[in-house]
Parts: sequence; structure tokens; C-alpha cells
Amino acid sequence: MKTIPRTGILLLLFLLIMSGQSSVNADNSATILKSLQERFENLIDMEISFKQEVNSGVFSSVERTSGKMYLAKGDKFLIQTEDQTISSDGKLLWVYSKENKQVTIDKVSNVRDLVRPSDYLFSFRESYSPSLLPDTTLGKIACRVVELVCNEKDEFIQKMTLFIGGDDRLTRRAVYVDINGNVVTIDFSDLKVDNGLPENMFEFKTPKGVEEIRIP
Repeated sequence: MKTIPRTGILLLLFLLIMSGQSSVNADNSATILKSLQERFENLIDMEISFKQEVNSGVFSSVERTSGKMYLAKGDKFLIQTEDQTISSDGKLLWVYSKENKQVTIDKVSNVRDLVRPSDYLFSFRESYSPSLLPDTTLGKIACRVVELVCNEKDEFIQKMTLFIGGDDRLTRRAVYVDINGNVVTIDFSDLKVDNGLPENMFEFKTPKGVEEIRIP
């Protein structure tokens, strides 16, 4: 079964999409984080499509996944791929595997490795230093390139590169290297902001024939 990267990382990248212009002009991580926090505080909801490629740091393998992400105030999120759905209404977390026909339901407060967007932003501010790399082109889009290098050896993301371009100055691609040497590339498209997503879309409805596993 294909897997998506750590949920907190995807949500962080989700927010970084909106940080384009500020990131290009920033000279320190505090400036970038200030922009992110302001955007996050003013955000009502967001949705976007993504394509992900994981190059293993151990095996000579490449794993590809695509899907959609949704985010709303109150740490609500929904991540959908062909094989898996991860959803949270801010209180409960649902992880649904189509292959196994199972959905695991747990309280957000019980999940140790789930990082909420607001929590990850604080960690990001404390742990990364930015610099500008030479401009490049993605397809026909000219992009500025911002590299963020981790100051801590034990952080999961050791280095992240953002490709920022287009008239809207949004992040088009994010590439990060994790602590295990995996290189993950995520391309973003079809961004929509503050469209009034229904609140109940973040409450997963278990399909018929799917086993529910509730964690005490």
C-alpha cells in the first residue's frame, strides 16, 4: 500500500504554498514564520491538488502518489489519495485504508506523531534557516528558489527547497530531504482559498462493509 508522508509535514507544506512572496524577500526564518502565522490566522479554508514522488534513501525505488488536501480553521484537515484517506475535525482522527477495508478512529489528543499546523509552525520557526538559490524554471514558469536548512540534527525534515513562481507568487513545488535520506518532491496545483468548505466534510463517514477500529 502506498503511503503519504507524515501528516504534519503535508499540512506545513500546504501552508507554505501561500508564503511565496514573503519567503522570497525574507532574510531569516522568523520573517517567514511571521508571514505563515498571519496567513494561517486569517485563513478560513483551503484546498489544493498535489503529486508526490518519494525517492528512497535506502532502496533504489521511487513511489508516486497524487491526491487532494483540504484545510480549515480549528485544525480541521482532509487528505485524500487513491488508496488512503486521513481526516480530522480537530477532535477525532480517521485513517481509512481502502486496501484493508479498515478505518482507525482515535482522539487527536492521543496521537503522538500527529502534528497540528499551528504546532508545526512554531517548530519550523525555531529550527530552520533560509537562503536564496539561483532562479530556475518549472515547465514554463520562472521560479525563485528558497532553501531552508535545519539547525537540529534530530528534526525529521533536514532540508527543504521551495520553488516560487507565477503571477500569484505561490509555491509550485516543495522538495525535502528527511532524516532517513529520503528525497520527497511534491508539486501543487489548483489552489482554492476561502470557498466555504462544509464543516461536515472533515467528519469521515465509514462506508458500508468497512471495519471500524476505535482506539480507547
